Parts: sequence; C-alpha cells; structure tokens
Amino acid sequence: MDTFMAASGPGKDSYAPTIFDFAMAGGKFVSLTSDAGFVELIKAVLYQVLGLSKKSFVQLSRLEDIYHLLRKDSEGRYVICLERTAAGVNMAQVMEGIVHICPGAKIIVLTQEVDKFSTALLVEHGAHNIITKPISIASFTEKLAFTIAPQGKLSRLIEKGKKFLDAGNWGDALMVAEEILEQKHDSAAGFMIKGDAYKGLEQVGRAEEMYLRAINSAELYITPLKRLAELYEQSGDRDKQLIFLRRLNEISPLNTQRILQIGELEISRGNAGRAEEIFDQALDIAQREAAGMISALSSRIADICVNLNPDLAARYSKKALDMKGGEISAADIATVNVLGISLRKQGKWREAIAEYSRVLAVVPHHAGLLYNMALAYSEGRESAKALEMVRRALECDPNLPASGKNVAFNIGTIFQKGGQNGTPYFKKAYEQDPNDQRLWEALKRSQTMHPGQDQNP
Repeated sequence: MDTFMAASGPGKDSYAPTIFDFAMAGGKFVSLTSDAGFVELIKAVLYQVLGLSKKSFVQLSRLEDIYHLLRKDSEGRYVICLERTAAGVNMAQVMEGIVHICPGAKIIVLTQEVDKFSTALLVEHGAHNIITKPISIASFTEKLAFTIAPQGKLSRLIEKGKKFLDAGNWGDALMVAEEILEQKHDSAAGFMIKGDAYKGLEQVGRAEEMYLRAINSAELYITPLKRLAELYEQSGDRDKQLIFLRRLNEISPLNTQRILQIGELEISRGNAGRAEEIFDQALDIAQREAAGMISALSSRIADICVNLNPDLAARYSKKALDMKGGEISAADIATVNVLGISLRKQGKWREAIAEYSRVLAVVPHHAGLLYNMALAYSEGRESAKALEMVRRALECDPNLPASGKNVAFNIGTIFQKGGQNGTPYFKKAYEQDPNDQRLWEALKRSQTMHPGQDQNP
C-alpha cells in the first residue's frame, strides 16, 4: 500500500476537489468494515490528504447502526463503504435497504476479489462503485471522486440528462441526449436517456428503438436489457420479455429474483421441467449466500407454483421448511399452508394433515390452519374429524365465515357432511355474493333439510 501523503487542503490531485467540496457541503463518509488497514486508508485520504474534519467520517461495526444513522437523516448525503460479505448477510438486501431509507446514498462495495458476474449483480442491486483490495491512496481517491460525481464533460452531461429524467422533463432530457451523441455518436448512455425520455412521452416504439441501439453500442450493458424486458412486460409480450430476461441472465446470472421471473414465465408456458431446472439454479445460488435466503426463495417458488403445478409447489415448500433444520415456528405458517394446499390438490390429504399438525403443535389456536386441516379431513371423507377441526377453528375465530364466500360455503358443507346444520354458513356465503347460483342452491337445500333451524349449531 502507498505511503500516506499529508496535505493541508484539497491538494494537487485533480480528483481531490470533488471529495473536498462534497464534505464541505455536509457530505459524510461511512464505513462498515473490520479491515483496519482500509479504515486507516480512508482516514489518511480524508484527514491527511484533504485536511477534512474528523466529523466527515463515521466508522460503524453493525448494519443496524447504518440503518439508524440514515433514518435520522434520510435526506443526507452519504458515501457508504461496505464489505461484500458484511456481517454474513445478503449484500443485495443490504444495499436495497440503504437505498430505500436514503435514496441519495452512494454505495461502494469492498471485496478481496470479484468476478464479472458478481460485479454485475452488485451493480444491479445498487453499488455505485466496487473496490478490490488492496488499493492505493491515489486509486481510492479517484474511485471516491467518481462515486460522488461524474468526472469530465461527457459524464457531466449524462448526469444532467438523468436529472431531467428524474424530474420528468422529457424534452430537456432529449436535448441533452443529442448533445451526448454529438460528442460520442455511439454512446450507450445517450441512447438510454433518449429511450427513457421517449418512454416518458409514451412513445413506446421510439423507446424500444433507442434501447436496442444502446445494446448494440455496449455488449455487456445491463440497463437497456432491463428496460426492454420491462417494456415487453408492460405491453404483455411475454415471448419478447422472456428473450431479454434470458439475455440479462447470461450477463448477470446471480440475480435470483430475475431467475424466478424466468421460471415463472416458463411454468406459465407449460414448461414445468425447464422451470424446475431454473428454480434449482436459483436455489444453488442462494445456498452459497445463506440458508435463510434459500428458505425465502423456496417459499416464493412455492407461491408461484401452487396453482400452476402443485407437485412443484409441494417440493419447494418442503425445501423451505427443511432449511429450518426441523425447527418450525409461527413464521412458517404461510409456507405450511402452501404445502398443505399443494398436497391436497394432489389428493395427498393425509400428508397435508401431517404437515398442518407440525405447525399446529407450535400455534394450536390458529384458525386458518385448523380450517385447512378440516378441509383435508373432509377431502379424505373423515367427516367427524373434519367437523371437530372446523369447530375448533370457529372457536378461535368466530368471524372466519365472513372472510370469504368460499370459506363460509366450505364450513357449511363440512357441517352438512357431519350430519349437522350448515344453513347459517350457507346463508353467510350467499350474503357475500347473492349472484352466485351455487350458493343459492346450497342454501335452499340446507333450509329444506333443516327447516326453521337457521341458528348456529
């Protein structure tokens, strides 16, 4: 690492004034790293090279401290240096959380080594710059300046165009884009600004043309591919959307959320085998990050599949629960419900009951779980057990029939099959949708079977 050079002001370095002016305008530099050498480098640049006050730099040890700092000053100007594996958490979620709290924050990710795919993922999730350690004072100063503000005339024009876009000044953005393209005729950024402006003006055809030109100008440029995928999603052209999502995945294959999008499109097209391969890819990526992320992804996949492919939904629900190491909690209720529904759709009602029982041992008074267990028993023609479960559900939540016409109808049916009066529940179902002929007929049949017995049994 370079020897630290002291100075009393901005110094002679052409990048130093950008950093100095940022700090003088109230900007702060924040670090979350256990690398003592890197912390000393930051201090050397800020204190010795630039002569800034110690108030300009904040060293933190916990992610919670960063969130707390930003919440107190969400409009503030910050440059935040984070380790790639900060506190062992998923970096994408961390960066998205930072940007959500403080949209103006600039993020620099610190890493020992990074491949092109990891770089692409980090940029997608909000990294403004990536620093591979070790780094010299001169290189760090340059990286810091470029993170704070664009350097050079062309970069400043690009920044100007983006500001016009943020403000919805489409015409001004178009004029700036033309200036950019005059300076650099194949500027991907210039085409992107034109595309975004045309999109804002609802000139979809022109926007599409500009995004395609941006792609041709920069082979590995992610943003125009994302814009085109979004454009085709909005227009309902799922085939083209899938094409550009796949191209994005070739460049940045570690983005699990996009992989899920691709899988969802594949399964909606009836390609269950292909979807399964894609979902497994997402899980393989997640496994390298954290077990908790795998569980969340599995649950999301199960949600996607529950109505389209119950078998896959059951597989991924089980995977989500297995990642808990056998420890089921109240937080897993939604996943267990998806698993149970998926099993029941396959006629596996006994297996569904077994899964419901696992979580009911933890939360025995959950009306929704008891209701679903009642449905499973009913599907297995165990009418007495179904009636017992639905009565327990109603004890836990007397308003359960009001939660939906189908819920009320199913409760009435379970009472009826158990030899009891289901009329009050058929009546509640019909009241929620008087136009549903099925509900009207069920109510009339029940009233005929139990004349003058409209009270809750």
